[in-house]
Amino acid sequence: MKSRLIPDITFIGMLIVVLSTMIGPTLGAPIAGGTGSKVQMNFMYQDPDPAEAGKYIDLRWQIVNTVGGTTENLRFRLEAGYPFLFEAGDTPDKYIGTSAGTNDNLVYYVLHYKLRVADNALKGTYNVTLGWTTGEGWTKKEFPVYIDPKKPDFVVGALVTSPERLIADTDEAKLSVNIDNIGKGNAENVKVKLLLPEGFKPSYSYSDEDSLGIIEKGGSKEATFYVDIDENVSEGEHDAKLNITYRDENDENNQYRTKTLDLALPIKPAPRLVVESVAATPENIVPGSNADILIKVRNAGNEKAQSVSLRVFKDSSQPFEFSEKSDFIGKLESGESGDAVIRMKIDDTAPAKKYLLDVELRGIDQKENVLIFRRTVPLTVAADAGSPLESVGLLAGAVVLLGAVGAAYYMKNERKKGL
Repeated sequence: MKSRLIPDITFIGMLIVVLSTMIGPTLGAPIAGGTGSKVQMNFMYQDPDPAEAGKYIDLRWQIVNTVGGTTENLRFRLEAGYPFLFEAGDTPDKYIGTSAGTNDNLVYYVLHYKLRVADNALKGTYNVTLGWTTGEGWTKKEFPVYIDPKKPDFVVGALVTSPERLIADTDEAKLSVNIDNIGKGNAENVKVKLLLPEGFKPSYSYSDEDSLGIIEKGGSKEATFYVDIDENVSEGEHDAKLNITYRDENDENNQYRTKTLDLALPIKPAPRLVVESVAATPENIVPGSNADILIKVRNAGNEKAQSVSLRVFKDSSQPFEFSEKSDFIGKLESGESGDAVIRMKIDDTAPAKKYLLDVELRGIDQKENVLIFRRTVPLTVAADAGSPLESVGLLAGAVVLLGAVGAAYYMKNERKKGL
């Protein structure tokens, strides 16, 4: 009798285990994790680990019910904010229903959630909150979920400029910026636009844009721009931005994404040479004359300028010949002025009008950098009024002409009287 009883008891025990498994509990060793006051919620794993942006993720918990007796309404709720979305047909609320509590933690349920990770999720650890209740208040516990997107991500690398020191009043300054892809995926069709602060502008059309093509993960490419810097830009760092558009090679929808990065443009203190005034000797310049042009140069910058000089560029279309077309001024402190003189002859056939002479102002800053400034100098040639002898001759001719006209008129009248 006993020999038949033992197999029957064994069979019944195995049947109870199978039925319990079908209802929900799973046998296995507990995994360390958070516990409630009567229900243990142990995080088992996330799949995949780490999670990827734009992909689905499975979260599983081991639930050990230590509530005494039978629980009719054991309920769980997952609170998962950004970057997690309930888009896989899953819901935050899960009901286990009738649950027999036990002190044996080898008997447990597996709680499963399937979520979608947002497309623009950033790398990092995010917390989700799992809570349980039997209708008498909630017990909650936070659990970390790690995301490491397999997508491109960018940072600004080295900035190289030409000239090496950016200063105010500079044209066509070259900016070379490294764009580094520190993400987990390749970026395709990468285009970069430089958004400039006040006082800066592109040197010419599209000089504030560059196309870089593909930047592989872990790779880098150089974007090049050309900008003009206004003469009134103050020294210090000026905030520009890089607007990067690209396509993620892993994006099945082939959507273009945008990322904006900060770029500091450092403007250094430096001399700034300007033409303050222009005077001519003689004051009235006429065709065929010789003239000395006095050009007053001022250092409008915020740093001393050494070895300041001026040179005029001869334009073959202008009616001038220069006997001296350069002059040395010397040192100019910030705000100080100095004089340069150029000597010239005006062609005899020079049209009377205003001319613009191109001049170059050159100086050396405190770090021995040569600075060059292109300026224009106005010069007016007046109409030739003629010499004094020419004026006397014209007057005498007019007198003779008037005398002849008067004599002819008198003789005509005398003839009429004689008749």
